[in-house]
Amino acid sequence: MFISSEDIAVNEQSSASSALLSKCDLLDLIGTLFPWIAGFRQRSLAQYARSAFDIEAGEVACESRDQAMSLFKRCICQAARKAGFSDNRGTAIAAEVAMAPVMQTGPHLHLLIEPDAYYTHLFSLMGLRAHGRSAYVSYAVSTVKFVERGRKGPGWLNLGGDAVNVFGLTRSQMIPYSILAPNGTYRYVLKNVDRSEIDGDITSRLRSIMPQDEFVSAALAIKRANASLWTRFFDPEIDFLQVDDEDIADLVAEHLRDETSWLSRHLFDGRKFVQNLLSHVDALADGPWRGWLKNSTDLFWGSEGGRLFSLQLSGSRLEAKGAEDFSVSYTSEALISALQSRKIIPNLLLMFIVTSILPGVRVLGGSRHTVYYPLMRYAFCRALGASVEDRDLHLAIARDKRPGIWGHRVLLASAEPFSELEALGDEGISEVLLRYGRLSLEEACGSLEGFVGDPLWADIKAGEWAKAGSVDDREWAFS
Repeated sequence: MFISSEDIAVNEQSSASSALLSKCDLLDLIGTLFPWIAGFRQRSLAQYARSAFDIEAGEVACESRDQAMSLFKRCICQAARKAGFSDNRGTAIAAEVAMAPVMQTGPHLHLLIEPDAYYTHLFSLMGLRAHGRSAYVSYAVSTVKFVERGRKGPGWLNLGGDAVNVFGLTRSQMIPYSILAPNGTYRYVLKNVDRSEIDGDITSRLRSIMPQDEFVSAALAIKRANASLWTRFFDPEIDFLQVDDEDIADLVAEHLRDETSWLSRHLFDGRKFVQNLLSHVDALADGPWRGWLKNSTDLFWGSEGGRLFSLQLSGSRLEAKGAEDFSVSYTSEALISALQSRKIIPNLLLMFIVTSILPGVRVLGGSRHTVYYPLMRYAFCRALGASVEDRDLHLAIARDKRPGIWGHRVLLASAEPFSELEALGDEGISEVLLRYGRLSLEEACGSLEGFVGDPLWADIKAGEWAKAGSVDDREWAFS
């Protein structure tokens, strides 16, 4: 990935003892970087959520952007079909996304009852309801491992104070592997690892409502369970569709199949655009923005046996950086085949290019996303240069309004999600949304985990952001 999923998880962790900045300092800084957010600091969370989802399709005529949106809609339709929606409903979901292009990209592919995901999806639901939307499309990184840190990650839950192993896997079955990999049989075991002789009531109740099927990958198991949990507890009137890196692999393949698509033309133009893009990323990484951008792999991850490894463009081939015996010709046909067989997976930068930068979709994200995503857009536009051919695309990107917004971990509370959902009264999820939605943004965001203990945010506070001469137009970068 551009920044690895594991790096994001590790770098966003914080604790009171390691806090480098106060909450007040961070809110002041966020308000400086994003002045429009400062106006919501004492306003309700519900109002902020409404604003985050208040978006219209771009009005600048751009053939490349229209084509990219068409391919993204096709991706949504295919993902909807795999999720069990009818073709007509899939088409309607895709049409709504094109009409109101905003997508949640913050949480990794966790169960909806994992706090990191739960509170973010509640925030999204506030915004969706405020605008009367009928569909919710969320991208979730699935190239993460089962264990991101400690007993946290897609392979773990905390239920009633107990650590629960979601799939009942051993440490050796979890530590090295991506949840995306179709390398086993996964089912919801929900094993209490500290008190194996006792099956708590909460765990038993959850097990009874989880899918009883077996799945070829943990990612598929989580998506299926989330679809069921959404309908049961959240809002069955709003269709919830999660796309992950497998869907993005198919989307990139669709771009490459079409020789007229912007991506297909620019990935194989003698690698001029790709080389420019990577050089601008490296330039940002070596300057005052060091640490925010980490080009761990060139456009794609290599994938073998459930393990991911870094790749580099070398001559006319895409090769492993390390000791792995992997090499694929850097041609459209070879990359399509490797994407289809899941031997390569698009990295985070390529994911944002095909789902957001090209089609013009606003993306909501977390503490690091608020900085690295604008810098991705900056590097992308710098790579476009003064190309007459891309002038319309450059103009369309420059006119995007709030293309990336802080929309992940905006709400942080201490309630255990599954217990809170089980205790819903007659009003259902509306009770929870009303209670949290009344909080001011400053109250709702809790201790600002992901910000206060992050040394990169401390560097910005110390004045590094003001010295960022490598970004010619900082105001545009953070718009």
